[in-house]
Amino acid sequence: MKSNRRQFLKTLGGTALAAPLATMPWARVAMAQQSGAPRRAVFVFIPDGCIPERFHPSGSEFEFQLNDMTSPLESIRQHCVFTSGLNMYEGGHTHEGGVAKVLTGNNTESLDYFLAQRIGQSTPFRGINLGVHATFQNGEGNAPSFSTGNVPITPNDNPINAFDNIFGGQDPGNVPVSDRRKRSILDQMISEIRALNSKVGANEREKLEFHTDSIREVEKRILSNGAEAGMCNTSGYNSAGFTVPEGWHGYPPKIHLDEHYETIGRLQMDLITESFACDMTRVATLMWSHPVSPLRVEGIDQGHHDTSHFGQADGGIADKFVRYKQYHMRQFRYLVENLASRTDTDGNSLLHNSVIFLCSELGHSDAHDHRNMPFVLAGNAGGALQTGRYLNFGGDAHTKLLVSVANMMGVDIDRFGYTGHGTGGLPGLLA
Repeated sequence: MKSNRRQFLKTLGGTALAAPLATMPWARVAMAQQSGAPRRAVFVFIPDGCIPERFHPSGSEFEFQLNDMTSPLESIRQHCVFTSGLNMYEGGHTHEGGVAKVLTGNNTESLDYFLAQRIGQSTPFRGINLGVHATFQNGEGNAPSFSTGNVPITPNDNPINAFDNIFGGQDPGNVPVSDRRKRSILDQMISEIRALNSKVGANEREKLEFHTDSIREVEKRILSNGAEAGMCNTSGYNSAGFTVPEGWHGYPPKIHLDEHYETIGRLQMDLITESFACDMTRVATLMWSHPVSPLRVEGIDQGHHDTSHFGQADGGIADKFVRYKQYHMRQFRYLVENLASRTDTDGNSLLHNSVIFLCSELGHSDAHDHRNMPFVLAGNAGGALQTGRYLNFGGDAHTKLLVSVANMMGVDIDRFGYTGHGTGGLPGLLA
């Protein structure tokens, strides 16, 4: 019997083998190489708005200067699109109203959930929602993500638990991650195939036996290529050994202690990167703290929310708020650099094939308004977004940005929530 190996791998996903093999990270990477890289979206929330005159850039589209609050992004400006002049209209007010509509646009579900249902159908997890102190001293539903019917989605603040949920549970063959790392990936795939032999027809069994060497070649190619070999390897996750002991009853819980804020945030961002590299999900949401944030970081003698009521934009309290924003921009930069450092199945970086949307629930934090929102995009969305730009949209609706993000992901919509300023995406944003 003659058969084309490439065609076999290309059509493997359409057979009865697709469901069990698709949940195996290395198998997913191997099959993804046959069909090109998918597009992915990350939604990053930071709390309590900004000082607009110290956040937004100045200058023109390609010749612009970053401001105080976004200065840590200077080294990655080529990967970003900075926006100003986007307003959130209608719906609720202040912190609570802002967080409820920043990703919903007053729709009945948030954009991250909406996209997860449309581009996440072929991944083990349609979307993941992670937090960094997001549930600490925070009311239920005070997060930007909502499933259909405005049902709040609570982020997981525990990165160790989140990792176990995604990578550490049971594989289709009940093989724990710790064992999977020790065994040959090929052996696992063959084990799965053998288990299915009794469930498929004779023709498919013959094809599988004939093409075992094709699967070997795929594994050999992945393992021998430096870029591809690093794509789906979670062995370096949490290399410092951060733990959340069972039975911890202190207050705040260990995962909500300010001293661990950055460590937890970086573990969550590492988890997003690994989840994308292994094609376990294509949509992720990361919530840093929450509206009216109680966060205190070392070196700043006032809490985050307290400094957001700064009075004079050039005063001493405002300077402290600037430092908080710079702190979160450094974390955002870490995520961008993380995704930029990883090679995707098409030879581009994970960042090239992704878009990251940085958002908050307020515009001017001291005024509690929803004007001139602090939104930043990063990544090229697979070529749909040209970066290294600054765009002022002159008071247009932020829901058009939500439409544009959906369009970047290949989801063809012309409205998402509020349409009082028209439909469609933002003019001039997409490549």
